[in-house]
Amino acid sequence: MIGGRGEPEAGHVRRPRLLALSGLGIVLIAGLLLAMAQGAIAASFTIAGVAGKLSADRFVARGVAQYPAVERTEERSVPVFTSGFRQAQAANFCFSVPVIDLVGVGPVVLRITTPGAEGFQADNLLTTAEQIDGDLVQRNVELGRDAGELDRGPADAKGQPGGFGLQSDTLEVDNIRIITRSVTAGTLRLDQVRIALRAQEQECY
Repeated sequence: MIGGRGEPEAGHVRRPRLLALSGLGIVLIAGLLLAMAQGAIAASFTIAGVAGKLSADRFVARGVAQYPAVERTEERSVPVFTSGFRQAQAANFCFSVPVIDLVGVGPVVLRITTPGAEGFQADNLLTTAEQIDGDLVQRNVELGRDAGELDRGPADAKGQPGGFGLQSDTLEVDNIRIITRSVTAGTLRLDQVRIALRAQEQECY
């Protein structure tokens, strides 16, 4: 609605301006992701309050630390399973997340894919997940370690002192599917990456 002076009333934004602002945010996101893919900056995929999807034909990691945690959003608290990996690589990697729902356009989905056996590589990778599916093998596993004393994963992959923790030398998962709340990495390398950001884009699964 428009006030008497022709300006938008408080709490309202004209649609063309809203679309322009949304478009600017989308461009900034794409630019940051391209920089991440080129190894220019550390990577962080987090859209507040929104769960993304991550998939790969095969995921292999070394230096593994895992523990339960709680992520808090403005609306609710979400229990998650946190996994930290010193080194990780994935075959035919895919990450997708809905970033905004535009009136008259529909949901805009960000989708990142890399082909090949080692298209995705990361150091000091940290993920939080609501659900993980796949065929899992872990080696030299220490189950029930104090979450505050985990020492095989990244330095910041530690949970609540006295809480449940799990760590292992290696982890291998075939046909991995993750509903994730966040993905961060100290260094991220994406070979032949494709970044799509558009309405009606298909999610990873």
